[in-house]
Amino acid sequence: MDDINVKNALSGILIRSPVVSGFLNGIKTPKLPYNVSLVTAADIPGIKTCGVFHNSEQDNGLQKFFEIPVFPEKELSWFGQPVAMLLGPDPVKLQELAELCSVQAHDENAEQPENNVIITRNYKSGDITEAFEKAAIIVKGKYYSGLQDPWPSDPPGAIAIPGTGNSMTIYSATQWPGHVRSAVARCLDVKTALIDVEAARLEIHLDGKIWLPSLLACQAAVGAMLRKKPVRLILNRGEDFLYSPKSAGTEIIIQSALDKHGYILGTKVNLTADFGAYGLFAREITERIALSILGAYSHGSIELEARGIKSPIPPAGPTAGFGLVQGFFAAERHASRIADIIGVDPAEWRKNVFLRKGKMLAIGVEIRNPPLEELIDSVATMSDYRRKWAAYELLRKNRRENHFRNKLEEPLRGIGITLAYQGNSMLYDYREQKRHNHPPDEGVELTLEKDGVLEIRTALPCGANQIQSWQAIAAKTLGVEKIRIVTRAEAPKNVPESGPACLSRGISIITELLEKACIAIRKQRFRNPLPITVHRYYRPSRITPWPDNNTDEHEKIDENALYSLSWGSAVVETEINLSSYTARVRGIWLSIDGGTILSEDRAKKAICLASQNALSWAMQEQAVYRNGKIDETDIKNYPVQILDCPPVNVDFLWSEGKSRGIGELPFALIPAAYAQALTQALDYPIERYPATSMDIWNAVQQSSTGAG
Repeated sequence: MDDINVKNALSGILIRSPVVSGFLNGIKTPKLPYNVSLVTAADIPGIKTCGVFHNSEQDNGLQKFFEIPVFPEKELSWFGQPVAMLLGPDPVKLQELAELCSVQAHDENAEQPENNVIITRNYKSGDITEAFEKAAIIVKGKYYSGLQDPWPSDPPGAIAIPGTGNSMTIYSATQWPGHVRSAVARCLDVKTALIDVEAARLEIHLDGKIWLPSLLACQAAVGAMLRKKPVRLILNRGEDFLYSPKSAGTEIIIQSALDKHGYILGTKVNLTADFGAYGLFAREITERIALSILGAYSHGSIELEARGIKSPIPPAGPTAGFGLVQGFFAAERHASRIADIIGVDPAEWRKNVFLRKGKMLAIGVEIRNPPLEELIDSVATMSDYRRKWAAYELLRKNRRENHFRNKLEEPLRGIGITLAYQGNSMLYDYREQKRHNHPPDEGVELTLEKDGVLEIRTALPCGANQIQSWQAIAAKTLGVEKIRIVTRAEAPKNVPESGPACLSRGISIITELLEKACIAIRKQRFRNPLPITVHRYYRPSRITPWPDNNTDEHEKIDENALYSLSWGSAVVETEINLSSYTARVRGIWLSIDGGTILSEDRAKKAICLASQNALSWAMQEQAVYRNGKIDETDIKNYPVQILDCPPVNVDFLWSEGKSRGIGELPFALIPAAYAQALTQALDYPIERYPATSMDIWNAVQQSSTGAG
């Protein structure tokens, strides 16, 4: 975004709430020059909120709308919430004026969590009381996730350029151009066709650019329409860190009733997820966390209670996996905890209890051909897991018998193994309803031109890896050497919506549609003259998921999101320096089944990069709010890169079938594997991520006194 220059553009600076929770009474400004304006909620001509539609089978198919104010009219929900925008031609002068502005607000204490529940999920299967009555062993664990910042490579922002009439062009580094378009159109009270969105190049985003770019685009667009000039609104790094969405923090309690052989008879789950001030994707994230807490294992009877709450911190947004990292961390730590308590190798316990072919996930989707035993054996062989686990386990028992004496003589080592899956696409339908109360189909349009170029029309933001994959498909299917991507900004009326670029939709849905379209063109090319145009659309397959036992709610999900899962297993080995209470990761190994891999080299590079980010989440990244605020000094202290990251070893199990997404698997696998490796090394359960030096120090103190 920083490299986009627009002539005569005004700069925008957001004026923010000085209170954590309260009400806006007014904004006092110094005398503003003639070319400087203050934009507030009163200047918004249309809907004053930016939100996410959620199509529901209830209420006669009407849409629910989860929303956040573009600029608040009265209620203030978090410290730093944008309440207005100052516009002017000179950024330096504008900053001076912004510092002289004063937001008049009435501070009010936020409600208690029990009054802030925004979503619940309650599910029961089987007789949980009987399961616990028959239990030979009951294992209980409480697992926590900290708040991670997506920390995008480039700060978020938007550039709005007014055109003729009420038209507007938006430049935005967004994962969801269609949402930016519809949000801006509603905000300006104009037809969607008048809004063009040019998706700027997406750098590493970790799903942090799903909805925030839409909010910024609305703010910039209101200013552009008011002043009839282009507006450039780009957050600086400090603003982004202090006031932008983080991941949802969770507290997860799991109790499992085991028989004498270590098999699970029943499991109780209690989940609390903190969604900050607004829960735009609260249902999607809550469902994914709840589902992944149960992992890939047979639980017998199940009692699950989940709730999402709001709190006076910035809205929690989607991060990599939309909740899978939080859920699988708890599931896999609990699995290893069970194995530790009954005294068996965690890898072997997993092989005994994972879901087999034909079994159902709790949400009601059938498991199809999971190669879980192969994955575990593959990653165990790659890492020499079994020998290392046995050796480190023997050392742990010796230290326990000696009450942790001589603990400073040599480093402590441990190893952990995990198992997880990744779905493809969203569970729920977020397409905006249009004609006749039906949402538009999402898809692609392909044209094989007379010059032999394959033109691909899609609104999906696509990077170099995506384009190279499409080139490979075009070459293999049609013998075409060159492709050309046409976006909605270039041909708004002739490019279908393609939905958000998240949860591997680009590889699992759009690429599959593109391949089908290529096959259709191949069948026509020798019968029909060029150019040949083919459309292929994606339609969700709706099924009724787990019913909520406390309500009559039966919202339908897209079965395709979980129909063809990607699977992975990971091993992480650690070494702890007891002089500094720091951990060093000695190795990371992953075995992955993602169907047909279009490019093994590109896939390995993507997995290695995701693994480094996942390890950083596991070891060090945590945003800490104190009384609703992050200390500004934390900006410099927030680490986003592992300084001593080991090589990441990746092996793919090649299986038949379509390509499936694999990019979120490292986030679902590595944090729990790292925590389990620490647990074995320290002989003390690590039940949170990130696990920092303070956690290691505390574990050493507890182990040395026999408290572990």
